[in-house]
Amino acid sequence: MIAADSFSATGKWVSKPSNPKNEPFPQEVEIDCFKGKHGDVCVEATAEYYMGHPHISVSYLDILKWDKDGIVAIDSSGVCMTNTVLINFADQSISDTVSLKKLTDETKSACAFFGAGQSESLVFVLKGSDQWNEEHWKGLLPDK
Repeated sequence: MIAADSFSATGKWVSKPSNPKNEPFPQEVEIDCFKGKHGDVCVEATAEYYMGHPHISVSYLDILKWDKDGIVAIDSSGVCMTNTVLINFADQSISDTVSLKKLTDETKSACAFFGAGQSESLVFVLKGSDQWNEEHWKGLLPDK
């Protein structure tokens, strides 16, 4: 949903290129972006289910650019990685580039231990899209 001072999308992040076998946990993500007098921000809330329990995380991204073409937002608060989210209004796509920061060897090793050892690209699959329905229900419904 796009408005003059807000944007909202619900879906999930998948690896680029999409490979459901590489998507380890069921998840749902909500991205809400707001223009405000105290700054422009996107809030990304993720709900996942793994290790037998639900997990919730919330990220805040600073909006670098918001115009008629889309939104560019960044979160560089993490020690290991920088996330850059691009919301393209023209082709109705959302992507996330997760880039490794320039780190000392010791920090780089620690980041790799926690699974943050390399850059990756993700695409956002909108809830209710054909890809969402195909992947979300895979294994839950009988084959036709």
